[in-house]
Amino acid sequence: MRRELLVLTGTAFWGFDELVVAADRAAVRLGLRGLAQIGGGRFRPRHLDWVRFLPEAELRARLARRPLVVTHGGMGLLGDAMRAGCRIVAVPRRGPTRRRNPANDQRALLERLARRHPIRVCAAPEALEGVLAEVLRDPGPDPVYRLESDVPAIVRAFLARTAAETPARRRTLSAGWPGRRRRAPDPG
Repeated sequence: MRRELLVLTGTAFWGFDELVVAADRAAVRLGLRGLAQIGGGRFRPRHLDWVRFLPEAELRARLARRPLVVTHGGMGLLGDAMRAGCRIVAVPRRGPTRRRNPANDQRALLERLARRHPIRVCAAPEALEGVLAEVLRDPGPDPVYRLESDVPAIVRAFLARTAAETPARRRTLSAGWPGRRRRAPDPG
C-alpha cells in the first residue's frame, strides 16, 4: 500500500478545517506525505502539500495512483475514490445544515456505505490519526467496490410493463391522473 495521503474536502466554501488539521497532524506523526485539497478552509497544512481546489483531470490522475484517501462524506468524492479503487477513510461532517456545515450530517450515508463497501468511517477528526495507524498497520486486501446498480433493470421492467398496457388501460389511468382537467359538458 502506498504511504501517500490524498485529503479531499470538496467544494464547500468554508472547507473542512477540522479534517485538514487532523490529517496534517497525523501525516507528520505517521511519516506520511501527500496533498490536501482544502477548499475555502482557513487552515493551511504545514506538513502536507496543499491546494484549494484540484482540477478534475488532476484529481483523476492523483486517484489513479491509488493513495490512501481521507475525505468527508460527500457522494461525489466518495464515488470518485471508489471508482479509482482507493482505500478510503471518511470523516463525516456532522450536525444540521448551517453556514459552516453546508452538507448536513453525513454519518448515516457513510455508515450505510461502510456496511456494503470497504470504507473506514472515522467518527470524528480527533480520531483520524488512530484510524490511519490501524489502516497502515493492517491494510487488508486491496479494496473492491461493487458499484453495479439494479436501477437500469427496474426502469426497463417499468417501461416494459407500461408499453404492454393496452391503450384503453392507459387512457383510463391518465383520465384519473391528479391535476388533469376534465372538460365540463357543453351546456348547449
